[in-house]
Amino acid sequence: MRLLAQRPSVPLLLAFLSNHRSGVNQAERRRAGEGANSGTVIDESTLAAVLAALPEDLLLVARFVAEDPTPPSVQSAMVAGARRDPPVPWYNHLLAEEALEEEKPSEAAVYFEREGLAFADRREDVDKAVTIWMDTDDWDEVGRQMGNPRVRSSVDAETQQRFAQHERDWLAAVAWFARAWRARLSPAGLAMSGTAALAWGFFCGRLGKLAERPMRRLAFYVAAFALGVLSIAPTVALITVEEMKLRLVETGDAARDILFFVFGVGLREEASKLLMFAVLLPLLRKWGDKLDVLVGGAMVGLGFAAEENLGYLASGDLHTALGRFLTANFLHIAMTGVLATALDELATDPEGQAAEFSRTALLVVGLHGAYDFLLSHEEFGGSFMAMAVFIFLTRLFLGAVERARRRIDRGLSPLQAFILAAAAVTGVSAAYATIAVGPVNAVLVMAEGLLGEAIIFAMFVRTLRAM
Repeated sequence: MRLLAQRPSVPLLLAFLSNHRSGVNQAERRRAGEGANSGTVIDESTLAAVLAALPEDLLLVARFVAEDPTPPSVQSAMVAGARRDPPVPWYNHLLAEEALEEEKPSEAAVYFEREGLAFADRREDVDKAVTIWMDTDDWDEVGRQMGNPRVRSSVDAETQQRFAQHERDWLAAVAWFARAWRARLSPAGLAMSGTAALAWGFFCGRLGKLAERPMRRLAFYVAAFALGVLSIAPTVALITVEEMKLRLVETGDAARDILFFVFGVGLREEASKLLMFAVLLPLLRKWGDKLDVLVGGAMVGLGFAAEENLGYLASGDLHTALGRFLTANFLHIAMTGVLATALDELATDPEGQAAEFSRTALLVVGLHGAYDFLLSHEEFGGSFMAMAVFIFLTRLFLGAVERARRRIDRGLSPLQAFILAAAAVTGVSAAYATIAVGPVNAVLVMAEGLLGEAIIFAMFVRTLRAM
């Protein structure tokens, strides 16, 4: 309320109304006996007084956002302001958001484009418009718009890459991919992802008894990590095939999205990691053992996770970024380690292990897809239900660890190494979140990731204590 009174603006107004709606919902839950008492909510008369003190253009925005249904006079005034030349700031953007809620993507794209072209600080709305036309397969419109230099200069590198792929301009696609990847390399992202890679790499090295044959195993594990980072290349290639040939994209429809996340995201990422691991497998089979195979696969998964973390941390969505950051490292370590072991057994006995390899691959791909699907669909339990994936995945991974790592060795135990790695990653996440949003909110945005770590930790204690 104080900020809105001091510096009235549309972004502050939208945040204020959003927080008020959240507060009202929480108050209703408290009255119903659900949830803890987390503060007070201003009453409707106070809210009306705050809004009445706003400038006229902001009051119109407030009524458009807060009143349901929107009064016809307010709707007409918003449309008129959006069509002015130049338009009133934010009016086109808000009308676009409304059109998306009403499942009118083409109308939303027009509004987004007009907002982005009218105001330099809203140029990301142009990218939203082009992305909508791409997602709705209106490539004729995409082609017309990308012919406009103002539009083309406003879209980001990933959208440019997607357009180049559609046009089969592969050199341009590679160049735009490199630019998009370079944009992820912020100092904070590199520090966070690097810390996680070192911490989990330390755990993998201890699990793989690095000290027994340090030179050979270090070479194996570093090469595996690099191959994991490089697995982003076949992943991007498969994304292109899925989008252009199979029309396999996220739609928001649960029935279609479960297919997308399993046979789209899960299949392409696991296939890409396993493909890159297969490059190393002959060397591991010749000069290593089953433990080297398992840990080599885990390091490929860690390399993929390290690259993926850069994207999450660059997204600006702190809640999603830290939730994934705390859990996805182990997720990829475990999935690729399990698949690597299955591939090694298949190479040893192709006829006898073919069915088992198929079952393992389908299970891992299914678990991966289920995890991503649940994170994207809160109506099915969201992030907390996604934690159930860890129960199955951790059992698979620890079963492979137990088979490959029978003999107890001296020094720091795998359980102690795991605790140190988890503590390092949690600590750097807590510091990052506290700097960004303060200590109380840091706990809130990390809650789901910490739950995932707790599940992993509980299962690891039982198995790793004996190692």
